[in-house]
Amino acid sequence: AGSVDVFWANTYRFELIDPLARGGSEGVSQDATLAPMPGLVKAVFVAPGDTVASGDRLAVLEAMKMEHTLRAGRDGVIGAVLVSPGAQVAAGDRIVELRETEA
Repeated sequence: AGSVDVFWANTYRFELIDPLARGGSEGVSQDATLAPMPGLVKAVFVAPGDTVASGDRLAVLEAMKMEHTLRAGRDGVIGAVLVSPGAQVAAGDRIVELRETEA
């Protein structure tokens, strides 16, 4: 997300990292929606076979006394829903998997 220079006796450069950034070096693709942090699955709005568009609401995760809406990263068809309401998830757990839409 950027960098910051700090000066004292020496110059130190710190790279700022967006903790919610998707993709990149972790090899995470838009084929799966992952839990951004540990939490409780409050609701799931899709089922396998449902067609979704980029940005559609897939599930709600409660974490740190806040509700976080998990959205589709791209257009596609729900391939698998890997959690149910009431499930505890860890950061990085797969919540929903997408597959390509059939033409």
